Amino acid sequence: MNVRRLAVKLTLIVLITVLLGGCGFKDIDKRFFVLAMGIDSADEGKKGFKITLRLAIPSPKVEPGAAQTQVETIQASTIAEALRLLKSHVDKELDFGHCKLYLLGEGLVKSDYTPTLRWISRRRDVSNIAYMAIGKPDAKTILNVNPPAERFPGNTIFLLYGKDGTQSSYIVSVYMFDFMRRVDERGMDPIMPIMRQEKNGYVVSKLGLLDKSKLVLTLNPRETEMYNQIRNRYKKSTVTATIKGDTLVISVESINSNYRIVKERDGYVLKMKLKIGGIFEEAPGGIYDQDWKELEKAFDTQVADEAKRLLEKVQKAGVDPFGFGLRYRATHAGTPKTWKEWESIYPTLKFEVKADVIIEGSGLTR
Repeated sequence: MNVRRLAVKLTLIVLITVLLGGCGFKDIDKRFFVLAMGIDSADEGKKGFKITLRLAIPSPKVEPGAAQTQVETIQASTIAEALRLLKSHVDKELDFGHCKLYLLGEGLVKSDYTPTLRWISRRRDVSNIAYMAIGKPDAKTILNVNPPAERFPGNTIFLLYGKDGTQSSYIVSVYMFDFMRRVDERGMDPIMPIMRQEKNGYVVSKLGLLDKSKLVLTLNPRETEMYNQIRNRYKKSTVTATIKGDTLVISVESINSNYRIVKERDGYVLKMKLKIGGIFEEAPGGIYDQDWKELEKAFDTQVADEAKRLLEKVQKAGVDPFGFGLRYRATHAGTPKTWKEWESIYPTLKFEVKADVIIEGSGLTR
């Protein structure tokens, strides 16, 4: 019996070894890990795409400037074909499991970004928690930047969008799964941060608003911050008001936003409330002894006006990044007629914004 059991065990070991040997597994030293992938339109006069990959080169050093990467660019009629061709340019297998950024060129996004989704949505090793962004002027330019402060390959990208490093109210991180959801969802349109080069680094301070096929509007840094405050209730931000020629800045410590869509005699109105609390970060001397109620009223008026201008600007562009249409669909009968009603309501929708800014302190000085 012992001999039989031993023979069975040996047979199982041999079978497992054969199966593992035939599954196509490659050791880590035979892989190129893709950190970021850029997709641009083909050069003028040609059809297809220009694909750029930033590949990690493993290094035993972990210190600023020690990161080593390799950038490869190729052009083909399809994304899949381009990646197959790229494999003939490198000596290792391409692995997308660690790819944290899919960058679409500005020219591609302005024309039609939907063909890129055919590859992104079907490729099984594309991570749903990867980030999406727009590269300005194109993705290739951005991926060729090699920040001197990188400790290991791709570290700057991870810290920029992952909030583990900088926490900026001008950066709106967009995950792959959320972007794909917005593309398919009626009542909510996709967004992507705009990434541009500055010297040897990256700058992300603007937000691109897209419809279901292309880029239609770019928000400036202040509008991007306001979007983050309204949509994401982003606390580490600021609100500004000009009072008697002086610019006062409040560092936001707490923020809350809510809205409802109501029907009135002259049409539908979206009524939004913003409640913001914070302390002075920049103000003239003697602010401690002034009447804060009057200062709060000035902040209330100017913040409400700024938010209303943003909502009307987005409405005029014909996109809905806030998801107002989704809220309307969720609170009304789920029929095709509901969506048609919203399509007629949104272009003429009126906005009423009420801000309640509470000053909680004057900072470290009076």
